[in-house]
Order: sequence, then structure tokens, then C-alpha cells
Amino acid sequence: MAYPILSLWLLVTRLGPLAYGQSAPAQENHTTPVDGPTSSPFLDNSHFAFSLYQQLVAPDPDRNVLFSPLSLSVPLTLLALQAKPKARPQILQDLGFHLAEVPESRMHEHPSQLLEALLSPPGACQMDTGSMLFLGQGRNPRRKFAQRARSLYRTEILATSFKNYRVARHQMDLAMEKKTGGKIKTFFEGMKMHSVLILANYIFFKGKWKYRFDPKDTRIMPFSVSKELSVPVPMMQRLGWFQLQYFRHLHSHALQVPCVCNTTALFILPEKGTVAQVEEALMKDNLDKWTEPFPLNGLNMFGYGIGLSGISVQTIPIKVSKAVHRVELIVDEEGTDEENVASFRYFPKHQIPAIHFNKPFLLLVYQEGSHNLLFMGKVINPNAP
Repeated sequence: MAYPILSLWLLVTRLGPLAYGQSAPAQENHTTPVDGPTSSPFLDNSHFAFSLYQQLVAPDPDRNVLFSPLSLSVPLTLLALQAKPKARPQILQDLGFHLAEVPESRMHEHPSQLLEALLSPPGACQMDTGSMLFLGQGRNPRRKFAQRARSLYRTEILATSFKNYRVARHQMDLAMEKKTGGKIKTFFEGMKMHSVLILANYIFFKGKWKYRFDPKDTRIMPFSVSKELSVPVPMMQRLGWFQLQYFRHLHSHALQVPCVCNTTALFILPEKGTVAQVEEALMKDNLDKWTEPFPLNGLNMFGYGIGLSGISVQTIPIKVSKAVHRVELIVDEEGTDEENVASFRYFPKHQIPAIHFNKPFLLLVYQEGSHNLLFMGKVINPNAP
């Protein structure tokens, strides 16, 4: 059986990154960060991801959030490279590119190749990602830009009449349904007649754990949304060795669960009632190398000031009026390996501690070998959309 990530709950036992045969209680760690991959010399999207996360949760802190910084950065990179020369470097830096490592002559080629490599996992994972740019009628797309968008950025361009809301919405929904093979049928809400350019981005990802969870052990258990509300959810459970630490200054446990396709899931479990404080602390002092402040208004893709050009044959100003992002992340009980837990037979049951992800938590999925976040999100209520 498979569950979307917003219905994926862990009941995990045995704490600490310890060798077989060693016994140790749950441990506290105040300064040592969770081990992570080495930095990419060309792209580090952690600042972009945390800035976007903060903006997404600000309007409604009590809702679920899930997005893909890496997938969304693909069309944003395409658009950033159309900005005027003065604005372009800042936008690319905000997306996480190290411009000193990218020659001007390869500005298009290099980011697209890098992103393509990062978004192309081995066959053990299934992934479909892409984008569409809906350009208002009267602004015809340039052929060179359209070809580059399609071949290097997985992005299609479609002329759209925003003056007729119903026609425009039907046209865009139909285009997205076709592009996603029927996975997305309705996509757009709240368009305005004066829209100029609408960006739609999506990613569907299905992966596997490195070590298998037995579906027979998945049980319906309560998830505490708040003091007043608990909801039943399917919880996986497994006995094994886990990379887990407690961070006193975050009031949180941080659990790493390896996946296939060179990815690792990081689950952050705050103590009850401290989610907001944990989020604030993470923005300033996160679990790995992400400690530098990042301005929320650093990435400004929604104004005429950045001077987007080269998209349409017309020279009139253009801006992104709206951006829509759809994510589906599935990791079921399947795994590629069976972990050897034979040594646990010698442990008295009362000496094997357990940790339950049965209350609001944060999650990050990052790629090993880089600091790039493929997914980031927060689960408050597993039964909410």
C-alpha cells in the first residue's frame, strides 16, 4: 500500500547512529549538526527554500505546506536569465547559483544541465516534473525563447486570452491536463483580466525507503493535531538503527531516513506547541550549514522592475502575474534492502526506546552529494488538504 507524504507517519524505534551491539540511551546534542551531503560548487538552494517556506507559512501557520524548491527553481531560472543585466545576477544568486562558477557564455547551458542532472534520479524512483508559461494574447512568444524553454527547461509556452476568464481557465486547465497525462485536471483559481504572464509548475515524485517497512506493521493510530483534536492516520513502524538527535535549542528531535535515488528524508519533530518557535529558529540557525540570513524580498519575479525581455516579440513591459505550484510526493513501505536487526533479540524490550511522529512536524528531502532540497514542508493535520 502507498500513502502520500501528507499521510505518511513514522513510528520508529531505537535511537542513535550507533554500531551494532552498542547500547546507548536517547542522546542530546546542542551544537553538532546532522550529518549532511557536501555542498555543490554551482548550486545551493537552501536559502531560497527557507525563504519561500517562510513566505508560504506566514498567511496561515496552521495549514499543511509542501513544495519543491528544486522543481520550482527550473522555470524561475529560465525567467531570471531574461531579466535585465543589472537585476539578473541578484535573482540567480537568490535562487542559489554560485555565479563565479558559471561562465557568462554558458549562462543558459550550465544551469539547465545542472538542474537536469539534479532532477534525473536513477530508475528506482519515478518522477515527472515540468512547467508552463501562459502568455497573454497580444504578446507572441519568441521562437528562440520557446525552443530553449522546451529543450532545456521542460517548459512549454502557450498564448492565452486572459480577458475571458472562463475561456482562459478552460484553456489552461486543458493544457495542464494534456502535459501531465491527466494527473492534473483543474489547476487555476483567482486569475485577473490584466494578467500578463502566469507560471505553472508541477512535480510528481514516488520514491522508496532504503530499508523496507513491513506493510503488515502499518496501523491506524491517533495523530495529535492540537489539544482539542486528534485524527486517525496510518502509521508505519519499524525496529532498526536510526540517525536521530535531539537539539535543545530547537526543542526538537531530528530524524534522518535514507531513501533510494541518492535522497534522504529529514523529519523534524518539535515538542508540543513549539512549531512556530522551531520555524523561527530554523530560519536563523538551521540543522546544517544554513545559518546566514536571507531577505524575504530577495527574489522579486513579480514586478516590472526586473525588466523581463526576450520572451515575446513585442517590446512592451512584461511581468509574472501569478505562479502556481503543484506537488505530489509518495513514499510507501517498500524498500530496497532489509535491515539486519538480529542483534535486537539481546536487548530487553524496556531498553529499546521509541519515538512517535504523531504530532505536527517538518520534513525536508535533500539530495545526497549536495545541499539542495528537493522537497520541504510541514504537516499540521494529516487529514486536511
